[in-house]
Parts: sequence; structure tokens; C-alpha cells
Amino acid sequence: MRSLSRLLRAALLACLITTAAPARSDVVTIGHPSLTFYEVTANLVQFMFERMGWSVSLKSGSHSQIFPTLSEGSVDVFVAVWLPDAHAVYWNEHKENLVQITTLYEDAKLFWAVPAYVPASEVKSVGDLAKPAVAGKMVKTIRGTLPDSGLMIGSKKIFDHYGLAGAGYELVTGPAKDWIANFDERIAAKDWFVMPLWQPQYLNRAHKMRVLDEPQKLLGGPNRAVLVASKTLWDRLNKKQRDTLARVELSVRAITEMDYWVNVEKMSPRDAARRWIGSNPDTVTFWIQGPEED
Repeated sequence: MRSLSRLLRAALLACLITTAAPARSDVVTIGHPSLTFYEVTANLVQFMFERMGWSVSLKSGSHSQIFPTLSEGSVDVFVAVWLPDAHAVYWNEHKENLVQITTLYEDAKLFWAVPAYVPASEVKSVGDLAKPAVAGKMVKTIRGTLPDSGLMIGSKKIFDHYGLAGAGYELVTGPAKDWIANFDERIAAKDWFVMPLWQPQYLNRAHKMRVLDEPQKLLGGPNRAVLVASKTLWDRLNKKQRDTLARVELSVRAITEMDYWVNVEKMSPRDAARRWIGSNPDTVTFWIQGPEED
């Protein structure tokens, strides 16, 4: 009977995915940072809004670009705010105009990491990078993402606190494509290098990286990734819609898997999201319909 129930759920979900949502004039704009793991998550949220009858547009940008537009209501939903640490500076500035809908996933983390082939006996902590014997072997350019990200705001604090400029290092920010290209080049050459990294992120699945100890916790601790709405949109949602969105809950593992499909298997973010939806019918049916009645 359990197998039959699962088959029925899968069939229902397939119908929900392929059947066009009822036409409505309501439009919602979902904002997300310009990184693929955010984009696949945004596509899952897009699916949920479409199932509720909304027309959806996606808008990408940096954190400093998206937060003000969310606060003023020209972007309706943001995927996602990392709290309590990574995006605290933006949240504290704009929170009076925002509402937390649901925690999309727990255990989101920022950290610095080195490839596993760099011996832990020589490089175990961020402080080890400044040792002359280590600095002499490391690539001195530390490449990161955009300067207004929580990762790079915290990484600048790490860079300054541990005196890495004095050891010859340079912290360079830039777009994700440059960050990834540098990573691929360094891994192929078996270089010793360090990079600001996070989870969920496909590189953690595709390669063996070792997180460095950083006792000052300048990148903060574990975060929860929160789906946030402008108060303008929140007031437009009815109770059933709010309850539906509040049931959307994922995991770091799920986001990492979809990010891997996009970056390694070369799927589009929308196709990766729909593949995950099709592979998890019980979960998605629960999001849409809620708990079964006794």
C-alpha cells in the first residue's frame, strides 16, 4: 500500500508540474544573487508561486543591488537571506520593510578552504597561511566573489586580522565566472591555493576541499537561508498562500545536488529544479497540499 501511495503521489505531482497554472493578473518578482545555487533555489520558489496562480519573473543582482529593491517593493521575494551572520548588515538595514516567510535550509556556512592535497600537517588553519614556509608555496592571489557579498565582507576581515598582506597575499574580488575559472586552473595544476568558499556549493561535491580552522569566527557561524518577502507582497498573500510557502523546506544536500547538475552536468537552473521536483514527489506534494487529514 505504501508503494501504491507513493506512485499516486508521483502521478499527482507530474500532473501538477505539467498542467498550466490558472491564468491570473498577479505578478511576483523573485530576486536572487547572481550565483547558480541561488538560481536553482529561486526556480523552486518560482514553481511554487506558479502553482498558486502567479506569473513570475526572476531578477538577479548583487546583494547590495537586490536588498534596496526588495525593501521598496519593486522586488517582491528574495532567495535567500542568510541569518544570523552572513547578511546581517543588509537585513538590519532593511528588516522593517521585510517579512521572513520560511527557512529554506539550515547549516549554510562561509569558510576558507584549501584542496585536500595540501597537507593538513602544514596548513590546518587560516593563521598557517602567514608562515613563511607555507606562504612560499601558496599562490598569493586569493580570489573571491563580488565585494558586497557576506563572504567577501567577512573575508576582508580575515585577510586583515591575520596580516596576510604582510605575507605577500592579495585578496581579489570579482564575478563568479572568474572565481570558478581560477579554481579550475589551480586544481588542474595541483597548485597550493586558498579560496573563500561556502556551502551549499557544487565544488564541495565535485572536489575534495578542506575547511581551514578560523578561531575568531570572522565569517560567523552556521546560518539559515530564509525566504523573505516585502511587506507589500506579504499583504497581498492570503493565509493559504502564506501557509503553502511556509512549508517549503530543503537542505544543503539538495541545493548542492542541483548546483552540481547545473555546473557539471550542464543543465539549466530551471531544468535542475524540475528534475529535483520530479525526484521528490512526497516532499513537493506536502508543500503544495499540506499534511494529510486523518
